[in-house]
Amino acid sequence: MLRFAWATALATLLVLAVRLTVFDSNRQSTSCEELELTFETADFNESLPAGPALIIGNQRVRYWTNPLEPIRDSEVIRRAAKGLNPDRIDQCFPRLVGYYQPSAVVIPLDTSFANDIDQSALFKSLEGIVDQRSEYSLDFDLWVIAPITTPRFERTSTSALDAVNAAGAAWASNKFNVRWLNLQANFTDKAGKADSKLVWPDGNTLNDKGYERLTEALVTISNERK
Repeated sequence: MLRFAWATALATLLVLAVRLTVFDSNRQSTSCEELELTFETADFNESLPAGPALIIGNQRVRYWTNPLEPIRDSEVIRRAAKGLNPDRIDQCFPRLVGYYQPSAVVIPLDTSFANDIDQSALFKSLEGIVDQRSEYSLDFDLWVIAPITTPRFERTSTSALDAVNAAGAAWASNKFNVRWLNLQANFTDKAGKADSKLVWPDGNTLNDKGYERLTEALVTISNERK
């Protein structure tokens, strides 16, 4: 009986692990064709402004619905899909970015993605995006929003995320019209801890108040550059 109980518990844990892996959008592999179809559907449902500010990414963008003021005096469009991380933006750049002829591109890095990825792979992808900006004679500012240390990751991953932030700031420092935006101060409480009031019960997904903070921070930065 005891052996059966252990077997049942182990099976339950294995199923949970598989589900977490399958449904973690940062672990899903999405083809350029699938992403292009997703973007085409979004384009069909709204009128596209000339030279928009493009906010593009995975989880952080998918749930970001707050109205946004213009960035660099350009109307904002948002495009998101599961598995749409910097490597896919780099690989599928012509349709996902170049097509829009953007004046600014904003890439919020998902915390779970940044926590798991090899730094060299991340910066190789971002470098590829910068290179294609020149290759296609595009003129946009690239803003990378650093991963936010949320309550779920604060206890176990602060050092790893701090290292990504430091490396990102160093990488962007010598790039033309590239900024690495560390917005962590907007997501900490008075005690300096990750503010649990800004996320869903999962401890990582921003809630309405969290997205209000994110929106306000981005608009403030945009206004500073006018």
